[in-house]
Amino acid sequence: MKAARAVAAALLLCAPSASAYNEAIHAFLSVRAFGARANWFAQELAAPAPTELDALRGLFYGEASARSALFRARFPSPQAFDAWEMKRYFMLNPKAQVHGFDPVDLQPMKRGDLLALSSRWPDDDERNRYRFRYDDRREVVHAPDGSILPEDPATLDFGGLTGTTSQGHAHYGLVEGPLSDDPEVLKKDPRRFAIPRTAHAYGAELAQLYTDLALLAAASDLPGREWLATCFAGAAFHHIEDVGNQIHTVQVGYYGFFKDAFLQSKLRDLVTLGGVFGARRSLKQIGVRLIANHHLLSEDLFATRVAEATSGGAASPQVWAAIATLDEDAPDFLEEARSRLSRSPDTFGSDLAQALIEVSSPEAADVYRLAYAFSARTLRQAFGHEYDGAKGDDPDDYLAPPSPERDRALTEFYALEGRGLRRAATALRLWLARFEDGRRGPAAEVRGFAVQRSVAFLDRYQREAAERRARYQPEFEQRSRIAWGYPIAAVALVSMAGIAIARSRKRAPVMQRD
Repeated sequence: MKAARAVAAALLLCAPSASAYNEAIHAFLSVRAFGARANWFAQELAAPAPTELDALRGLFYGEASARSALFRARFPSPQAFDAWEMKRYFMLNPKAQVHGFDPVDLQPMKRGDLLALSSRWPDDDERNRYRFRYDDRREVVHAPDGSILPEDPATLDFGGLTGTTSQGHAHYGLVEGPLSDDPEVLKKDPRRFAIPRTAHAYGAELAQLYTDLALLAAASDLPGREWLATCFAGAAFHHIEDVGNQIHTVQVGYYGFFKDAFLQSKLRDLVTLGGVFGARRSLKQIGVRLIANHHLLSEDLFATRVAEATSGGAASPQVWAAIATLDEDAPDFLEEARSRLSRSPDTFGSDLAQALIEVSSPEAADVYRLAYAFSARTLRQAFGHEYDGAKGDDPDDYLAPPSPERDRALTEFYALEGRGLRRAATALRLWLARFEDGRRGPAAEVRGFAVQRSVAFLDRYQREAAERRARYQPEFEQRSRIAWGYPIAAVALVSMAGIAIARSRKRAPVMQRD
């Protein structure tokens, strides 16, 4: 069992595209969910001046320092809580130019345009990537071997420290309750599998943090408050939409990736005699490629079908049905959401995200299984094609040849994706209704409660992250070396065969001549 867990752990870097939906889908869904609000979306919002961002940060500082001794100790003065430190406190990359925190794209926009853009900005501005540790001089901190240390080692539970996968921790969400690192759980109940068992993704928490920032902005007296509130609302929408896509509610998701990666790595070792006659491929290398290929393929394929449908072109009946019913609430999600909201109405950002996780996660393995069934063979091979839509790959070029089996898989896949889209749209409407109700209270109370919720979570998070930093031991990445057991075993087998042949010749009867 210990060995099996070690094998499964090699698939941890499985957040190949930490954006659960193609960015175009984020923008589409954030507007399309509100079909009856055309006039509201058409309102022109005045852009905030750069000084208003400073003022909003100062407003947060004043509320937070009045409520938290830990916050005051960390930031003894408003000057200590500049944009860099606010981003760091909010679990973001302080070097990134983050919309709403930094003076980026501050221009008047219609509300609908701003909401569409801001719902994709958490991907576009890379705020959740490259979570490096910085010292007091704001320089990167390195380990003794020269590698960069993470600000929070927990981010590595869902990806690497650099690149696209480094934002996985912020764009995934896992079910509540105990998790297991037993590969049997990956096979039978993938949503409860994680390595380590303490792994946690912060998509739901970020949805709440942006919700509270939106409330703080809306309850301010800043001239650009509606622009800022909409900017943060879009960010909250992004994280809610993320977990509407089923594959962002599991860490690995599909046992088939684990099984095939293991078999292909062993077969490669046999073919190359452990690396003597060619490069080896580790389980992690193969597993990451298999998951990445099918994660990206599924996102781009569904986005292509949605674009076709919305532009009036031919599209799958399942995609047409999903788009046609986006104005209708998803009954299965609505029941779970209302139950959670009735228990804790103030944390509606995280509650709606967690409700989506609960309803979506049982379908995650099926999405991956279906993608594996309709993908081209080259995407399922260790030395096959590495799919990347950003580099021009067309998802339709990487489907398996037409067959009844492939077409059935596509039909089921489109239906599942459409179901997730409808749930996400339902969640956005519930969010907006709660937000509009919440901002109607006395401004001072709205600001105070919003900041109190944020600080209660972030103080705890920062304390736990510091504890993880203190325990962290960097794992030195080693190059794939020759596995000498394979050539030694081959030599031994050849030697044994030679000895056996020689002995058989000695024992053969000698033919006498006449």
